[in-house]
Amino acid sequence: MHNNHEENIEAVRNLALQFLAEAIGQCPAGLESSSNRDVVFAVVGFQYGAVQSAGYVAGLSEDASHCITEDVVTRINGMDKESVSKFLALMPTLASKEYPPIGIGGKAIIAFYNAATDEEKLETTASLREILRQIDEA
Repeated sequence: MHNNHEENIEAVRNLALQFLAEAIGQCPAGLESSSNRDVVFAVVGFQYGAVQSAGYVAGLSEDASHCITEDVVTRINGMDKESVSKFLALMPTLASKEYPPIGIGGKAIIAFYNAATDEEKLETTASLREILRQIDEA
């Protein structure tokens, strides 16, 4: 991504915010206030996977990626840091169990970054909507 560590952190933060804003923009209204725990875990898992993947590709440390993830998830969802910290504390365990939204989010942000056109970028952001559709059908 960039040569300077601070530039990498800012680039990952900006990419994650842009990608996740696009992804959430394609989801049902009121997503941020959902009380369905499956939906909340799927959304936060998707976001976690996206930011962690972007951080990994940028060569950031685990600590730097965690700080960015906490900041992005807090900002994009309008949640307080305490709630976000509780959700994020569970994500490494879910990732080790291959929780699908985490992997999907990680792959989607890389596809978003590598997309050549706006249409391709838009297609990558639809993966969160697909996850939520599957939860609704379950």
